[in-house]
Amino acid sequence: MVGNLKPVSPYGTLSHMSRYLPYFLLLVFSPSVYAGEYGTEKYNSGWEFSTDNDGPVEQTDRDYTGGISVTLSGKRVQEWMVTIDPLRARIDELLGFSKLYQSSDYMTLHSQQYGMSLFTPDDIESTTPIYDDRPYASLIFMSNTEYTVVPGSNRAFVSILTIGFLGLDLAEDIQRFLHEITDSDNPNGWQYQVSAGGEPTAMLTYGVQENLYSSDSQQLKLEYEGNLGFITDVNAGVSWRWGRINSPWWAFNSYQSKYTKQSMPIFSSDGGERNEFYLWAGARLNLRLYNSLLQGQFRHSEVSVSSDDMQRLGAEYWLGVTKEFAKKYYASLFVRGHSDEFKGPNARNAAWAGLVFSVAY
Repeated sequence: MVGNLKPVSPYGTLSHMSRYLPYFLLLVFSPSVYAGEYGTEKYNSGWEFSTDNDGPVEQTDRDYTGGISVTLSGKRVQEWMVTIDPLRARIDELLGFSKLYQSSDYMTLHSQQYGMSLFTPDDIESTTPIYDDRPYASLIFMSNTEYTVVPGSNRAFVSILTIGFLGLDLAEDIQRFLHEITDSDNPNGWQYQVSAGGEPTAMLTYGVQENLYSSDSQQLKLEYEGNLGFITDVNAGVSWRWGRINSPWWAFNSYQSKYTKQSMPIFSSDGGERNEFYLWAGARLNLRLYNSLLQGQFRHSEVSVSSDDMQRLGAEYWLGVTKEFAKKYYASLFVRGHSDEFKGPNARNAAWAGLVFSVAY
């Protein structure tokens, strides 16, 4: 009951979270020794850490309030004990997606991601359900990606399978812990999150990218994407980068994001006398058909957005800068945002900032 809520000690929360730490360390630092080339794909091509927060932009906690992910890249992700890449490949075969490029010369690259996304209403201190705002929601997930490049046609194809859980208590533990150590307002409504108590979920993503223009200092590409699952939508847009560029057009993928940055293979630059340093931006239009993080899924949700109150047409944008160091390390800062996702008095645009650090082998 709401009246029985008690303050949470940061030490108690930290102790609860520590149960998950060995599993996280095992996933990130599991033995995957570099083994050179594996055909056209390295066995271990790198790793990436990404984190988002709405605080620097919104100055508050609401909507997509934060996320974190770790991506591992290379042939190795197809062979691990914990992988869904064989299932993803089987679905591609059944749906005929791989037939789009198998008649041409192509190369395939792979990655795997583990992450979490958190969402809250505007008033996180309320202890009662807020029915006219975005519900609390959380997604803990893993995904496998295959990225297929067809150099002769200036096209690339994206296939991503994501599985995870909605509504786990771990989301509240993490946000409470972070707010305790930053002396921020405690969230008091996580018991009303979408699918509270937890339920499995999944999403299948397919995308096609086309190179429109490439030079030593600029690249522009057109992208189409469809998603089926906990988010179901179709979208199309463009992405652009400008500056000191030593990598091919398909090596940069700012487009792939569902709130949290999606899993994509990691590439090193082609060399050059100076490290890469470039600005990047993009935008897309989105036809939103279903979003479980707003509407709920199969399990009962105390607070959710009805289908009639969903904003079906939307726009997204992104702007960032990337700097390469020592021909191996990359750091990116960015801002992303989208138009309002639902109707009503609390409908609003949302924006957040993020940091990405990656190592390419």
